[in-house]
Formats: sequence, structure tokens, C-alpha cells
Amino acid sequence: MDNPFARFDIDHLSPTSMLQFRNDPALGIIYLIYGIREAGSPAMHRGQALDQVIGEVLAESGTTSCEGAVNLATEKYDALIAKTEETYSKAAIRKEREIVVKCMTHCHSVIADWKSPLSYQHPIRLMLTDIEVPVIGFIDLHYPSEVRELKSSARPRWDIVEDHAFQVVAYAMAIRQETGEWPKAVVDYITPQGMKSYRVVERNRWVQEVVDTAGQIRELLASCESREALCSKVRPDFSRWIWRYRPNAKQFALKHFIDGNG
Repeated sequence: MDNPFARFDIDHLSPTSMLQFRNDPALGIIYLIYGIREAGSPAMHRGQALDQVIGEVLAESGTTSCEGAVNLATEKYDALIAKTEETYSKAAIRKEREIVVKCMTHCHSVIADWKSPLSYQHPIRLMLTDIEVPVIGFIDLHYPSEVRELKSSARPRWDIVEDHAFQVVAYAMAIRQETGEWPKAVVDYITPQGMKSYRVVERNRWVQEVVDTAGQIRELLASCESREALCSKVRPDFSRWIWRYRPNAKQFALKHFIDGNG
């Protein structure tokens, strides 16, 4: 059977690349085939700092004090800002740093009671039927009977964001493939108001979404012989909200794709 992934030099998928396709196939092509990425932001570095510190706190069995965790988080945030080649406004940097402090202050008491995970940033490799390449990624927190994905947010979350459900269920599928047992799939939202944790309850729905998305990507790639053919076949839908946060991808799409909607 012809391998359309090899034709486009794709050796793996990831939940992130699959989500680009799910949100808009044009966005998926830009991300996966052309490798276009967006610039970083203070908000992105806020999430990275919080994620890393929570992993470290849990590795130490919650013995790190709240003050110590806050200091670690701000130090990591400052280091990430200093290391980036991007230029951010001082106001944006200061705003996100304040959010880091609030998030860690309010969430520390919750994570201090958690047990140490089996691993932090646990690598996964998921094979799907009739898909020639693996889906690879990293689970934030891998426990014996659950996988947990950490997401920071400047505002409260009252339910799981669909993209996050897709991502964490893909991880759960990989663990089930490894062990034969389904783990619980949980998303933890770290916010300035505290932590909210939600378990995915419609697991079968999201398993089907993962399978279908991979199949749709393969079908699209199989229908085209070149990058140019892919761009001529797909029409970006610029009316979708996601394009507002993808300026580099949108600029590329306007140049290389046929006229989009919106």
C-alpha cells in the first residue's frame, strides 16, 4: 500500500499537528508540511514555567513550600523571557509574571497533596490502524491509572476545551496500547483563581475523533502528489477563530492557497 506520509517526508504525527488539521486542513498543511510556526509570547512562557515547576514540586513529593514554588516559577519565567529572541512589551511581560505568581500561590495547596507521578513528560507512541506513522507526544503527568494534562489559563475554565480533550485522550489511547488498561484522562486548569480539574467523560467520542482525524489527514495526503497540489485542493476558512491567533500561518495561507473564506 502506498505510504502518503513518506511522500511528504512525514515520519510522525502529534496531537498538536492533528489538531491543526482538525481546526482547518489548511492550517494542518502549513504546520505539518511547511513547518510554519508562530512566535512565542509571555503567555506561552507563563504556561511553560508553571508546567515545569509543578513537575518539579511533584517529583519532590510536595515538600516544596508555597513560597519556594512561587520563587521557582518566577525564576523559570524570567529565564524563559531572557532566553527568547522575541521582543515583548514590558507591560505584557509584567502582566504574565503576575499571573504566574497568582497561579502558583492558589494552586500550590492542591498539588502539594498529590502523589508523585510515575513520570513527568512521559513520551508516548500511538499506532493507529492503517496509519503508517506513529502519533508521538509527551504526557505531562503519568500516574498508574490516569494521565493528566496541565494547562494554564488567565481566566477560569468551567469545562474541558475540546482541543484539550482530544490531546489527553490521544495520550490515554497510547497508555492503553502499552498496558492494555484504560487510564483516566484528566485536564488540570491552572488559573489565578485556583485549579480546576476535569475528567474526560466522553472517552469513546474523543477516541473516534483521534482515529477519524488521522484517517482524514492520510486521505488528504493520498489524494495529492505535491505540496502545490495540497494547497490548490484546500481552501482556508479565515472566518474561524483560530486564524486570529496564527498570524504567520495566515500570511503564508494568503500567499500560497487559493482564496479562502472569510
